[in-house]
Amino acid sequence: MTKKTGLIVGMSAAVVTLLALISITIWQISKNNTDVVAPFNDYELSTMKQLATDIDYSQYDLANIIPANENSGNLPENILGNPDAPVIITEHMDYQCTSCAPMNVHVNKILEEYDGKVAFVLRAYLLPYHSSSPRVTSAANAAAIQGYWKDYKDLVFANQSEWYESEDNELQNQLEEYFVQVSNGKGDLKKFRADMASEAVAKKVAFDFGIGNEIEIGGTPWFYLDGEWIENPGDITQAQYADLIRKAIDKKLKTLE
Repeated sequence: MTKKTGLIVGMSAAVVTLLALISITIWQISKNNTDVVAPFNDYELSTMKQLATDIDYSQYDLANIIPANENSGNLPENILGNPDAPVIITEHMDYQCTSCAPMNVHVNKILEEYDGKVAFVLRAYLLPYHSSSPRVTSAANAAAIQGYWKDYKDLVFANQSEWYESEDNELQNQLEEYFVQVSNGKGDLKKFRADMASEAVAKKVAFDFGIGNEIEIGGTPWFYLDGEWIENPGDITQAQYADLIRKAIDKKLKTLE
């Protein structure tokens, strides 16, 4: 064997060894990735629309609390107050809606005033010009899974101006910071991230969004009592509209006496 031949043989052996190592590495990565679940939720309105398209809403009583079901990702309604209250109001809102944020304060106040007599069912409706709504709504539902929805919802609305223009990684970081804050650092942040991107949460977001389309709401916030719109003249303040909601509640309670 010449020196040249020996060099070629040696290089060939080295190449074979290298290829073997690469093959093993690729196999190991592939094996490890079998436990990695790709994100289902891409936080796009088009995804939510597609998921909602196949739902038959005629099987549900949209004016009342809807039990967790397959179409909602087996996730329950987001409810403020006593779910057994005599008055159930459904609110269709958008977390990025600049009218919904101040209205949230009035809703919380009404809830306190009618302690035990009123419950609000909040269903997020994704307005097409609010690009951050799908991600924020997913975050709120992920927080709900760990029992922090109400505080998370309040914090997101209170800080709406802070994240309103944020997108992608910046927005994600803010939403995660809010979760850490409302859970006092006790929440499972890793689970929060995973739930945000899960099929279950995407279905829940789509389910609530689809209800708004089904009943053809005219905007957000939009309130119903017994399936009837609590009419908003449009030229009044949030405080004045809150008084109209109170009048509707009082009228309903009077019929129950």
